[in-house]
Amino acid sequence: MSDRKPADSAAKIIMVLFGCALLGHFWLATRNWSSGFMPGHEFRQTQTALISHFIDREDDFSLLYETPIVGKPWVSILLEVPLYEWSVVLLSRAADIPQVEAARSITLACFYLTLPALWLLLGRLGLPPDRRLLPLILILLCPVYIFYSRAFLMESMELMCCAWFLVGFVGMMDHRRWPWFVLTAAAGAGAALIKSATFAVWLLPAAAYGAWQLWRDLRSSDRWRASAQTVFWGFAGVVVPLGLLRLWIMLTDPIKAAHASAWIFTSGNLSLGNWGLDDLAARFSGSVWRTLMDRWREALMPAWLLLAVLGVAWAAVPRERRRIAGLASVFFLAQLLFPYAYAYQEYYFYACAVFLLAGFGCALHGLIDSPRLRWLGWSLMGVLAIAQLHTYWREYRPQQLAPTDGGFSYTLTLRDFTPRDSVIIGLGADWAAILPYYTERRALMIRNGLEHDRAYLERAFRELWDEDVSALVLLEGHRGNTLVRELAVAAFDLDPTPTFSHPRADVYCRRLYVDQVRRGLSDRGNYGDIQVPGEQEPPPGDAGPTLINSGLARSLFHWVSPAPIRGHFSFGMGAMPYDGEMVFNAHPDSDLWLRAPAQAARIEWVFGMISSAWEKAGDKSDGVEMRIAGVLAGRGEREIYRRRLDPVANPADRGRQHEVIPYHPEPGEILHFSSRPVNSRAYDWAYWARIEVR
Repeated sequence: MSDRKPADSAAKIIMVLFGCALLGHFWLATRNWSSGFMPGHEFRQTQTALISHFIDREDDFSLLYETPIVGKPWVSILLEVPLYEWSVVLLSRAADIPQVEAARSITLACFYLTLPALWLLLGRLGLPPDRRLLPLILILLCPVYIFYSRAFLMESMELMCCAWFLVGFVGMMDHRRWPWFVLTAAAGAGAALIKSATFAVWLLPAAAYGAWQLWRDLRSSDRWRASAQTVFWGFAGVVVPLGLLRLWIMLTDPIKAAHASAWIFTSGNLSLGNWGLDDLAARFSGSVWRTLMDRWREALMPAWLLLAVLGVAWAAVPRERRRIAGLASVFFLAQLLFPYAYAYQEYYFYACAVFLLAGFGCALHGLIDSPRLRWLGWSLMGVLAIAQLHTYWREYRPQQLAPTDGGFSYTLTLRDFTPRDSVIIGLGADWAAILPYYTERRALMIRNGLEHDRAYLERAFRELWDEDVSALVLLEGHRGNTLVRELAVAAFDLDPTPTFSHPRADVYCRRLYVDQVRRGLSDRGNYGDIQVPGEQEPPPGDAGPTLINSGLARSLFHWVSPAPIRGHFSFGMGAMPYDGEMVFNAHPDSDLWLRAPAQAARIEWVFGMISSAWEKAGDKSDGVEMRIAGVLAGRGEREIYRRRLDPVANPADRGRQHEVIPYHPEPGEILHFSSRPVNSRAYDWAYWARIEVR
């Protein structure tokens, strides 16, 4: 009876501590919840966020999704099946919340859905129900599971799938029933397709359990039949996930291999370079292991404490040694499998820290259930809890509470003052998605090591010939790269002098956009730390009409159908808000040319003048002439439509004008839309809103 009371008392304490840990985890993880900044490997988080952004923007839920980071083709970096990204977009739409909040909600929910699976698995290790909470308390207080359970990353969804896969696999091997197979196959498929490197770690305990089953069967009287069944069910549990993973690799590797720079993301290159899977020397490298210990300090606790706890557990609780050794071995084997991944990206420990903490939990169970060492168990638990919370407070909390929505003033400038469908080129940030994400633009991020490769640069720029490249961003030490700048200026008609500068970057905009970017910056006070060079003398003469490629047509002329082929706007090409819509500035002289569709029957033209042209005090507009002509090669032109707008004298000319003009094209005819002054150009604030020829 005396032993029972301490046990019951311990169970109550453990349940109270678990409740406190759960509430504490939720409170810590949800601080600064709505911030747009994504601290903690922002490099990787913004990549996931950019994929989600373009899935939503293009309404594209296909397997071959855009990752518009390293240039065209935009479908290039196909690392995972975007189950996580699809979930983010769907929740964001359904709940009408920003994607960053939807992502954090899904990440946190998946983490909490992992806990029941871990509780069941701890039961298979022989821990009583209340004692299974001991490892879960340590997991809830672990820095990596507080900080990254709110990240824009698929790590928690992957962990959830892996944990439920192992629950299914163990149940299937125990009961040999098809419902268990369905759980194993479904969860395993999700795990394999979301992040195969994490799934590989969780295959280790599955393989160990299958091997233990086979060893037990071989010792039984019916060893051949029992062994055959074990082998059958063991292979059945992994054939679906691994088969689907193989199909995904076969689909995506050729796409990545054919890309100018995304070939580094093929499965073979990832295994060798990013993960270190094929690098035997890395597993015995002192520098790699010193770096790994630095990652332990960030993600879990100081390395000396981690190793000391293992030593105390091994010495003080002999009856738990098998469980402690088995669980801790998975933690260390994960790092031996992928030494580079774990050494340089501490969020990878999200995949395997649960095993080490489960081992610590087993040690606590053994100590707390020992009358002689109970004090040591509670003391050790207090030390671990304090160490983990202190690590979180020191390493992660300052990042999490940073008072910023992310990005820089130069990314804000490009987002606000360049066309939404335009493309940017970046040099100096490797293939990071930070610049594309915060500008909300597709990008060619020139990978480190390729910035002096003329053949690569010419190919990558050539592949953007049909895009509206609005800006080149040269970051920090790469500002002096004349090769990239000169090739980009020549290929995309960029201004050869910086449109604006930032302490971290020089930005060269397309000539078409230089004035509107600088005007926008002036209106916004340069966003604090932007520097705009002094006024430049305009080039002599008129540069003439601008050729409009398909990219420029998508960016600026989506209101014109069919897409125009040339344009000339004396006061710059650009849209402006008016009367609740975006309209195109057509202050005289403005010209737009497009090819007439052969079967066209009419022209619809929506145009007008801004009300201040006639409402302002003092001088007013004397009118604008709108005209359509048909241009025939070698035969001059024919007038199709002409109208004078004089809103001062004629009230009917005020407001939006919608003209439907019967039209039958001549073969090969080009339509020329224009605005011209009647006498003076003063106050002729005209606009075009829509042109359709059909």
